[in-house]
Amino acid sequence: MRLLIFSDNHRDRESIKLALAQNPGLAHYISLGDSEMREQELTELGIYGVKGNYPFEPQFPHELTMEFEGIRMYFTHGHLHSVKLELNSLLNHCLYNDIKIACFGHTHRSLIRVAEGVIMINPGSLSRNRMFSEASYALIDIEPNIIVVTIKSLNGDIITEYKENR
Repeated sequence: MRLLIFSDNHRDRESIKLALAQNPGLAHYISLGDSEMREQELTELGIYGVKGNYPFEPQFPHELTMEFEGIRMYFTHGHLHSVKLELNSLLNHCLYNDIKIACFGHTHRSLIRVAEGVIMINPGSLSRNRMFSEASYALIDIEPNIIVVTIKSLNGDIITEYKENR
């Protein structure tokens, strides 16, 4: 199963359309907030997810915990866990709730970090990346024997990748 995760597109509809066009037919497209788009717009594109910290966010929840192929995943924008300062609050939430993969945005910087068995993923921003990074999103492949996380730029280049045997 493959999921596409993105964050912080800040009304940039063209970047969303490009990421979806590069990855058609996936079961799940998830926004980690700060889309600044109407919920109906996202839903019509097959996107669901969480709200960010901007006041123009859809009526999505602040967090979601879901299970895919036996893997518990947590989705949040990240501001409620202060991810711009550190990842301890996010990690502790995952450890306490038996979550294997945590996806968050908010920092506009892509990241894959593994701590205490938890894979923490920030797909970066689809439109306003920081620190000279490219617009990016994440693909998460969950297979019977392996988990693969790939962060890709909107031009299709692989920025970073992580693989873990299950």
